[in-house]
Amino acid sequence: MDSKDPIQKNMESNDPFIKEMYTDLHNRIKDYQETDSVVEKMKFSDARGSIVIVGVIAAFLAYVLLT
Repeated sequence: MDSKDPIQKNMESNDPFIKEMYTDLHNRIKDYQETDSVVEKMKFSDARGSIVIVGVIAAFLAYVLLT
């Protein structure tokens, strides 16, 4: 069985679109792995604006339905 990675195999494709797409994917994965990426948890303060907007819309809909 072929032990090549599917990305590597598609990078050698005869179709130029497939070859370019997988080469770009490989380069993006390599760049991501080389950088020190830190993912932070979402805080309540990050979502406060969205929560307020949803609350206003819900209050408006409740007002419309109850009157």
